[in-house]
Amino acid sequence: MKVIGKDIGEALDPLFAEVESRVRVEAERELRFEAGAEGTFSNVVWRDDEVVVQLHNGVPTHALPHVVGVALEHVRQRLERYPTLQRPDEDEPDGPLLRSALRELVLAAAADHALAGLDLDVQWEAEQRHQALKDLIRDNAAWDSPEEPGHAFIVLLYARAAIEHPPELWAALNESFKEALPQVAEHGAVLEQAVREHGWTSPGSCLESLVAARSLLDMDELAPVLDRRTGQTL
Repeated sequence: MKVIGKDIGEALDPLFAEVESRVRVEAERELRFEAGAEGTFSNVVWRDDEVVVQLHNGVPTHALPHVVGVALEHVRQRLERYPTLQRPDEDEPDGPLLRSALRELVLAAAADHALAGLDLDVQWEAEQRHQALKDLIRDNAAWDSPEEPGHAFIVLLYARAAIEHPPELWAALNESFKEALPQVAEHGAVLEQAVREHGWTSPGSCLESLVAARSLLDMDELAPVLDRRTGQTL
């Protein structure tokens, strides 16, 4: 299988065939890849006649299978009516960033769960996120206070790292969080536990996790949750 001119092997061939077929039949759109994602490893854009998986040019070839796999799982999540977050009528400047972090906390974990059997290389991604979090800890100590606007964002990143990070990288990083941002670590651990309790292996469990996490962060008005199975907004 080739994406953006790079051969990523055959591990994702069955997943791509399934998702591509479902997009064509169920969503009546074409599925394609393109380079150009910025600020993220991948991005999925739903348009009237196509679904575009945008990939960051800087991802090395050996790391692309997992990046592509996560993107394909996000496409499948929408087809299977996993929940999503919506923009409220009255948004805040940091609303999009917070909703993105909340969504990825749950739905990225769901994507990784679905890909677990493929044994894809995640080391490069883990190292990139590890360094980014180290920089965040060093440069944003003032955000440890819950009253600061960046507090909820870093709490969301902490909880996601606690769930996703390889154990050999997480132990030291967790200690750095506790030393430099103790309230972030405390609130992040509570958030992590809530998401683990509700889970992420089905549309229903993801819905429960999103609602629980949103409530803990007092983001109810900022992050309406759409249950795609019923059309109801919570």
